[in-house]
Amino acid sequence: MKAKELKSIIQDIIESHLLSNLVEHEFKWRKGILSFNRKWSDFEQSILFFFSPPKYSDDNSIGHINIMIRFDSKDVNKVASELKGAMNKFDQVDTVINVNVGLVIGFHAIDWRPISITDLNNIFFNDIKPLILNRILPFLDKRGKMQDLVNDFENKANYIFWTSKGEVALRIITMYSILGKKEMAKKIARKYYFDDEFYKIRYKNVLNYFSIY
Repeated sequence: MKAKELKSIIQDIIESHLLSNLVEHEFKWRKGILSFNRKWSDFEQSILFFFSPPKYSDDNSIGHINIMIRFDSKDVNKVASELKGAMNKFDQVDTVINVNVGLVIGFHAIDWRPISITDLNNIFFNDIKPLILNRILPFLDKRGKMQDLVNDFENKANYIFWTSKGEVALRIITMYSILGKKEMAKKIARKYYFDDEFYKIRYKNVLNYFSIY
């Protein structure tokens, strides 16, 4: 079966199992990119589905499915890029959080490897639908504010640390700054950047901004 055909089947399965529930929670379905999106207080929240073909000869699945949770904010991205001193698109901050659902509910990324279309449908009904409705939606509903993410950072929530500690710190510093908590932002910048020679160079603009020498 061709990738285009499989994508069409996945679109139909998602619409069958999840569309009505997520629309009730103010999500809009972007069928072409297998994504649900909504504006929720400070952020645009997304639930994104990815399907990739098997890569190895001993992989008996029809493909791999994983789900990402994404938070976007033009304000956070803009301020973080300015604090970082980004000079090009590669250096610009383009998202606040983009994390596998497994890290939201536990400690490991999750992917599913159906061996047939029937198995794929069963996975969505038995595994993915309950995960989205019972675990992910309540998580997203309670995290519309920047302060919610800052609280999770302070409580060392696993999903927050989705990438290098430097980039995590940058986003937290940015949100503290936007919230008017400059001393907390300065404290995080000093803790993460000042004593690390690599980060001290990479994030020198942040240190200069807060007059940390």
